[in-house]
Amino acid sequence: MALAELEMPMLSYGLLAVELCSFVFISFLYFKEWGITRYLLLVILYQMLILSFSILNGANAKDCFYLGCGCMLMVTMMEYYKERMNMILFAYAIAFSFCVYLNFFHLITHPQLWLIEESKEVTGYLLGNNYNQMGCRLLCALAINMVCFRLKRFWIINTIPLIIVSVATVAIVKSMTSLTLIILFLVFCLIPSRKLQRMGIISLFVFYVLFQVFVCFNGKGLENNELAVYFIEDVLKKDITFTNRTELWDAAAHAFAQSPIIGYGYVDSDWYYSHMSSAAMGPHNFIYSVLINGGIVLLFVFIAIFITATKKAFTMTDRTTNVLLAATAVLLFMMTMEVYPFSFILLLLSFVYYRPYIKDKPRKDLNPSTIQVR
Repeated sequence: MALAELEMPMLSYGLLAVELCSFVFISFLYFKEWGITRYLLLVILYQMLILSFSILNGANAKDCFYLGCGCMLMVTMMEYYKERMNMILFAYAIAFSFCVYLNFFHLITHPQLWLIEESKEVTGYLLGNNYNQMGCRLLCALAINMVCFRLKRFWIINTIPLIIVSVATVAIVKSMTSLTLIILFLVFCLIPSRKLQRMGIISLFVFYVLFQVFVCFNGKGLENNELAVYFIEDVLKKDITFTNRTELWDAAAHAFAQSPIIGYGYVDSDWYYSHMSSAAMGPHNFIYSVLINGGIVLLFVFIAIFITATKKAFTMTDRTTNVLLAATAVLLFMMTMEVYPFSFILLLLSFVYYRPYIKDKPRKDLNPSTIQVR
């Protein structure tokens, strides 16, 4: 929640202090046993690389350190309490739900955020401070609550109102990309066949890679591709520049070319405006953001995190796994147009990784003689 932007700096600093103390405490509990998993090691490496590159390039190392501590706290906590993963899941569901409902109340009581403003430049939203930043938070809230509903049916008491509030939130602020992809995620959850669900999820992952390579990496060059222009403008009825995003992608590609190996570290808004484009802040694309923060080195580490988190999940075909994979695929596609905090994609990937520790409710169609213990 953007507490500092809403003139609540003391509460914001207080929560930061709690987060840092929690990170020190949980790290002491976990690392005193001198053991570490590959997944946690990769997450730590990812954060340490950004911090190192930030120091080398004179970037915003302080905020990078704070955000890194939050990410490492999240994964270390999951690793330490992995045998009680349902407890972690329920705690996240409650916390996210509280934030979503509070954000909706904030919207309703501040109509200038959606009723009057037409230029889309207004700030002050409780979730992310910007209307485009709410989508990833709402998606994570829905995904976690959907999993909770799979585990315990009484979660329907919260899941249905949460769906209504989440869809209404992105609808009234006219965040059409978030609205479309959240609805797509809900459609994935309603598909009756698990195999059909999995086919759709794999197709979305493949489409994400193709879209990133052939659309986002083309930048302004996309406007010179007749087939792309026809498909995007005539078939999809979209602006060929995706609301000037092709300009940002092109600027990000040129910036990356100047420092392709280690990037520039955790840069701030001033760097983006002076080195890329004054049209908007940042590349508005997650992969370009990774390349700017840490170059090819950091991208390889993220790919390793993604493969480590998902390789076992793709061998599981249950609905709970499908929900988590669908949310991850949808969020990645959302991140082709926006840059969300790394912690949100890491959160979903972590739940995918620790999926084997989420205890499903017993199925009625199984009896003790048919249950295999491994």
